Amino acid sequence: MHAFIGLGNPGVRYADTRHNAGFDVIDTWLRRLGLELAPISERFHGTIAKIGGLPVALVKPVTFMNRSGYAVREAVGHYELDVDRIVVVCDDVNLPFGTLRLRSKGSHGGHRGLESIIDTLGTEAFARQRIGVDQPRDADTLVDYVLEEFTKKEATDLPIVLDRACDQLEVFVSEGCGEAANRYNGPSFTD
Repeated sequence: MHAFIGLGNPGVRYADTRHNAGFDVIDTWLRRLGLELAPISERFHGTIAKIGGLPVALVKPVTFMNRSGYAVREAVGHYELDVDRIVVVCDDVNLPFGTLRLRSKGSHGGHRGLESIIDTLGTEAFARQRIGVDQPRDADTLVDYVLEEFTKKEATDLPIVLDRACDQLEVFVSEGCGEAANRYNGPSFTD
């Protein structure tokens, strides 16, 4: 079974922030399919969906971002997931707003949620879909920046990005990581 695991921080205080882009992708799937997540453990909420005719676990850790690995490890055990069928979805400040980057493996690249998952699972060999949220003007404000809400313009454009991210994940399930990356990696908007 495949799994899409969206990273973010739980709670109203973090809703609509850049750091919750992974949660936003899972929420977009839930709206598309008319599903809701259920608490599976103290560390994650999840449900099983049919995407491209195949079962896919949709998962949100309810640990905070920096402890996402504990939730992912529990989800892997609960759903008996193969790590090479997981896609972890997260924000990326190194990509322009709306840019998608799907890769089959790689380092955490400074993302604390990915770092936690790599440390906990003991492998970098899982796919990750990065959602570009752009960089702050001042690198010293990075933590505050990712915990801020999107600008009004970004919030208006965000549904287009999230739909495109979901379309890419559907191709991941039906045609594999390489085809999904070839078809959708890159900016969501042209100038």
